[in-house]
Amino acid sequence: MLSIQIDDPELEKSIKQAFGGNDDLIGSAFVEFIHSQKVKRDVAISIKQLDGGKVQSLKNVMRAVRAKYEQ
Repeated sequence: MLSIQIDDPELEKSIKQAFGGNDDLIGSAFVEFIHSQKVKRDVAISIKQLDGGKVQSLKNVMRAVRAKYEQ
């Protein structure tokens, strides 16, 4: 299990305003944030590959995306 400590009073106040004391909601929001960051990173990598001329067929790309995210 991972434990995260917040040492920023303003950030902690903002989180408490948004989620109250509900640790489950905070955890779910954090997981969603991490997943969205991973998708953004994957898209950025794909754009760099496209700019570098590394092009794949749509069929292969969709197969790889499904394999990665539909687990």
